[in-house]
Amino acid sequence: MSNETVKTAVVDALKAAAPAVQAVTPEALEAAVNAALAKAAAKRQEAAKPKEPNWATLTEAEAMSAATYIPVIEHDIPDYMNMKLKDAEYMCVWASKDQRRIGQLQAEGYEFLKPEHIHPDFKIPLRFDSENLYTYADVVCMRVHKRIVYGKRKKALQISLNQLANRNRPPRVKMEGAFELTPGQTPEVGQFYESI
Repeated sequence: MSNETVKTAVVDALKAAAPAVQAVTPEALEAAVNAALAKAAAKRQEAAKPKEPNWATLTEAEAMSAATYIPVIEHDIPDYMNMKLKDAEYMCVWASKDQRRIGQLQAEGYEFLKPEHIHPDFKIPLRFDSENLYTYADVVCMRVHKRIVYGKRKKALQISLNQLANRNRPPRVKMEGAFELTPGQTPEVGQFYESI
């Protein structure tokens, strides 16, 4: 075959393929390229995955080798103390199972949490016990209206603020018999302990 014959065959092939090439849209070309790249990436990821050893023939010495791949199962410990209620006017409080404490809280308006109080979309990590109480270790979950619990917390905060209100002022009334230094007495560090 001469060079001219080969050139003619190539030109004829290009002319025949030209309408098919022109029919490809940029979007279709981009989709084809993305599909090819995704397929190649999947092959690379599959090849990069470590292979599990043959568990039937694996010895303890081989298992402790750094070169041996052993998958480790990891999971997050759920937050057992978290709770979501149906009624947004209530909130959960965890209380000690001590009967004196439970009686005090029930007298203040707290009530035991029941399954019907829990929001339907919230998946509880624990189960209710045989007494139909939601317990964890030595505490039980109770629900209380926010009016009650916020009132108690606000009162405790106000007491603390009142106790700390005079922290930067001298006392209003001088106490009788209080220890005071005489005007000329200026104690140095350790002066009161020299006689001991």
